[in-house]
Amino acid sequence: MSALAATNTSTSTQAHSAGPTVNNAELMLNVDIFLLCAAGLFVLLLLPRATIRFTHKREWVDGHFLRSDPVDASASVIRRPSKRDAVIAPVSPAHIPVPKPIRKTYELEDTEKWATTTDASHTYASHSDLMRKASTASGRERRQQNVPTHMPGWSTTLSSLAAFLRTTIRPGLTIGKALVELTYLGVILYAGLYKSNPFTQPIRAGFVAVSQIPIVIALGTKNNVLGMFIGFGYERLNYLHRFTARLLVLAANVHAIGYFYSWSASGNFTKYIAQPDMQWALVALIATDMLLLLSTDFFRQKFYNSIFIPSHIASVIIFLVAVCFHVAYAVPYVLAAVGVYGLDRLLRLFKSRVAIARLRPLPDLGMTRVEIPSINAGWRAGQHVRLRVLSLGMGWRGWAEAHPFTIASVCRSPSGEGLVLLCKKAGDWTNRLYELAQRADYGEANGVGSNVQVMVEGPYGGPGHAIFGSFSGALFVAGGSGITFALAAVQDLMKKDLEYKSRVRAMELVWSIQDPAALQPLIPLFSSLIAQSRDAYASLRISVFYTRAPSSPDAAHAYRLPPGLTLSPARPKIPGILSGVVDRSAALFSGYKEKRRRGGSALTGVIVGVCGPMGLGDEVRKAVANFPAQRRKSIGGIEIHEEAFGW
Repeated sequence: MSALAATNTSTSTQAHSAGPTVNNAELMLNVDIFLLCAAGLFVLLLLPRATIRFTHKREWVDGHFLRSDPVDASASVIRRPSKRDAVIAPVSPAHIPVPKPIRKTYELEDTEKWATTTDASHTYASHSDLMRKASTASGRERRQQNVPTHMPGWSTTLSSLAAFLRTTIRPGLTIGKALVELTYLGVILYAGLYKSNPFTQPIRAGFVAVSQIPIVIALGTKNNVLGMFIGFGYERLNYLHRFTARLLVLAANVHAIGYFYSWSASGNFTKYIAQPDMQWALVALIATDMLLLLSTDFFRQKFYNSIFIPSHIASVIIFLVAVCFHVAYAVPYVLAAVGVYGLDRLLRLFKSRVAIARLRPLPDLGMTRVEIPSINAGWRAGQHVRLRVLSLGMGWRGWAEAHPFTIASVCRSPSGEGLVLLCKKAGDWTNRLYELAQRADYGEANGVGSNVQVMVEGPYGGPGHAIFGSFSGALFVAGGSGITFALAAVQDLMKKDLEYKSRVRAMELVWSIQDPAALQPLIPLFSSLIAQSRDAYASLRISVFYTRAPSSPDAAHAYRLPPGLTLSPARPKIPGILSGVVDRSAALFSGYKEKRRRGGSALTGVIVGVCGPMGLGDEVRKAVANFPAQRRKSIGGIEIHEEAFGW
């Protein structure tokens, strides 16, 4: 960026024009204060829900820093890990102390019988999880006392407006996001054009560019200060980081081109550009333009770790140093940006853990299972971590790369598996991780071992100020590897149900896959979860849909599925499924006196979680937006939480 030339006497004559004089520094300070107040308004609007969330002590300790907590797993089944280790161990109720537990006898379904007689019974499911919890008077009292308080979101209060704002303009851009960007653009245009002509007074654009430096840096950090207050992860605000950065680059180029034209017209270009402060301005301009060029979708998606990240770091450092040497006015803004970034790096250091992980290839799913037993607490369902595998087996550069993965296990699971990640083969790095897992698996079979050192940073993202367990119903829709989010959410609700800390009455998990063969490794886990829910407070259904014809016509019919688990050759019809969840939630609320006593007598709505490709997210948003208003109101509202794929 060629920044401010107001302090240079050689160009001061260009800053004068007819009309009242505006103090550019004061104007930009006022604009920044206005933007800060606008952000504060969003914080105030979401403050009631944040307050309710933090009345629960677990919300103070979970979702911020990873750690290891002691877990009473004395009643858990102890077994030797099989070569085909579990995808995810289901929630075990064995850790809940219940005096003289009453257990009901029941017949195993075909799938459960199959799971007890095959190697998969020791790999994909733990059968201690099939215990039923007793329904006692003391249990009902605990439910009433422990269920989380529900605070409706603004999308429930203003459902029509929320549906309009969620309307998709193009993939990744909704009307709500577009309005935020247009509002921000309007503020920046006001700052740049108020009593100023960019053709004759390009200095104003330089002030605008400098004033945006701290905002752009703050929105690009992983520990986003604004996101912390409003309950948004950095990934949900990244679109705003990119938009503000583009406006900064635009302002910088308007500033530079205005002076280049003026100098060229007067024949003094060589004279001015030879000055040291102008040379620094040219360096800053080149750095910002390189940032824009190397941040396009092509480089971000194809060369994220090899080009995008290194160029981002180098260009930002060069830009900040150069703009400070160009004009002293920029120094306070640069220091503010450095302070925000330094705080982020400090928090990332505190959030990082170095641990030993166990790698397992899962050929049926095309995934690598990463299990870290030494970390078993500190996250919420739906959150993700950034993983580094500190092994030369990842290549000369791969060991230094960090990749985000959704946590697929529940917090404080008594199974002892700790933090579990399922990493789908989707690129060079994940392919190398899978190959490393294969070599490790072969090495363990020959007595060598399968452990590697990893660095885990997080947790990040998640449901924000919403509490899934405070709703009456839950629908989770997953596409492909998005099943990790859905499974974590379902198992977390199951665990809270066993602890009498959930209001959820009806749950449904919808998984859209290409090949029905991907279901086979998860059948024991799904069967176990459904069996566990049969006498639980919350009912569970799992619907799997495949969109590609199987290799064999009879392949899809070869699986023995328990009641509650279905496999269908079609795309999921989200509106009908959502309607079913609403009906089940209302029916369970009105049909069973015992269940109606949990948490009072009012329905608290349905939470819809989606994780998958952008098209799937658009389909779910459309289904929620078009849901009948009267039925939405009778159930207590429908809210949506979205975890999107992509950068």
